[in-house]
Amino acid sequence: MAGSTVAVIGAGTTLAYESAPGTFTDLVNAVSVGSTGEKGEFVETTPINATTKTFASGMLTPPDKEITLNDVPGDADQEDFLTKAKNRETVKMKVTFTNGRSGEFDLVLAGYVVNEPENGSAVTVTVTGKQSGETTWSVV
Repeated sequence: MAGSTVAVIGAGTTLAYESAPGTFTDLVNAVSVGSTGEKGEFVETTPINATTKTFASGMLTPPDKEITLNDVPGDADQEDFLTKAKNRETVKMKVTFTNGRSGEFDLVLAGYVVNEPENGSAVTVTVTGKQSGETTWSVV
């Protein structure tokens, strides 16, 4: 399928991690995936005799990530992912948006927390990490 030609809602986006080499496993209880991609920084290049600053495009910086999941201890795939987070492993991730765009990236995991429970809301867990390197984008 070619990418969407109209705007679509985010519901239906999927998030997966590489559970074994070449095998992506969906995190079916994901409720937020955070931003994906990189954005550039700027390097000041103003010479001493200038009165207006000048800049050049600098290195790209991947985002910090907070991935929130409904906390379902009976979900074996989620527990495997949380174990990887607890062990601070680096995993390959894949997010597939409902518009057909897909991105793969490495994620350095740095633990997780069970979020404060609220009346009337699901118990959730948030995994903290940092995207490392460039995202490989495709349209499916």
